[in-house]
Parts: sequence; C-alpha cells; structure tokens
Amino acid sequence: MSSYRGKWYVVWCGRETGVCDSWAECEARVKGFPGAQYKSFKTQEEAVRAFRAGNADMGILRAIARQPALHVNYEAIPEIVRDSIAVDGACSGNPGVMEYRGVDVMTGAELFRQGPFADATNNIGEFLALVHALAFFHNTGNTHTAIYSDSRTGMAWVRDRKCKTRLAHTEANARLWPIIARAEAWLQSHTWQNRIIKWQTDQWGEIPADFGRK
Repeated sequence: MSSYRGKWYVVWCGRETGVCDSWAECEARVKGFPGAQYKSFKTQEEAVRAFRAGNADMGILRAIARQPALHVNYEAIPEIVRDSIAVDGACSGNPGVMEYRGVDVMTGAELFRQGPFADATNNIGEFLALVHALAFFHNTGNTHTAIYSDSRTGMAWVRDRKCKTRLAHTEANARLWPIIARAEAWLQSHTWQNRIIKWQTDQWGEIPADFGRK
C-alpha cells in the first residue's frame, strides 16, 4: 500500500491522460481543455483501478494503463507472423471521441498511442494507426515487420493513399484534419515494404491492439 497521504487524481480526458499525484499536475492537464474529465481519489490503488476501468458514469472512453498488455501465447497459432505489430482504433460514438494505438503482437507492449480526438470516427482511427505504423517503421529503417489490422476500410484507404471519410468539418475536430492531410501526404510521397495483413478475428480472437470497449 502506498504511504502517500495526499489525494490522487485521474485524468480520463485532457492534454494527457493518466494518474497524477498532485492537483498541480492534474490542473496542468485539464485546465482550459474542452470536455476535460477527471476525479480525485484517496489512494493510489483506487486511482489506478479507476483509470484502468474508465469512468462509465461520465460516459467517456475507457482508458488503459500505459504498460504492456498481458502476454498472449500467439506462438500456438503458427499462421500469425511473429515479427509483427497490430494496430487498432476506438471511438466512443459515431462520430465521437477517438484514439488509436499500435502494439507488439507477441508481447502486447504498446509502441505508440495517439488521441483522444473529438468528433472523429473509428475508420479514421484505423487509417491513421496504419499510416503511423508505416511511418514509424520507415523512420527506424525497419522494412520487414508486418502490420496487422482488423479494418478492411482502413486498409483500403491506405492502399488508395486517401482517407475517404465523409466526416463533416467541425470546430471540435479542427485539429484532426491537418493530421489526416499529413498522413495522406506521407502515403503519396513514400513507398513501403512492410506487409499489411488482415487480422482474422473470427479465428484468432480480438486483435492484440484492441481497446476492449465492445
């Protein structure tokens, strides 16, 4: 048990999500942030449990701790490429609050994560996750690692080098459009050797990058 006597704070939606051990840190993350969601707890243990579970009462996205997920024995499924990562997007509502991430398939270690983005869609998250993974490997010179996605739409948009969303431009999602434009520009100016493979959910279960919000 923690011996810390002050309050602990959980930020589910802010400039940065997570558990804070002071109001000053929490305030820096949420002050002036539209739709910020946060709450205080008496102990660190309560705060960590609340952060991992999400805040259903506030009706926002669940958040998971930024640490490796439980190891799944994908070695038992020989058709899965070992040297691979999986990407996934999650969206609360359609449109709604969206985020995406990429994880190592064998270990569950989170390699990157972006969001939350307001007034977005799951398809956009899947698309951006794939482009992020391709750029991630390009920047590190890793051209052999495979990328798994369970989104046919996201894969098709990457193949066409275009985010074909019909999402309306709003004040809430204003910061999303420059990110989409950069992703499209990257696809149009680069080539890649990394294979993008469809994750077979019906055979293998949920993709390792899944946010667990179904």
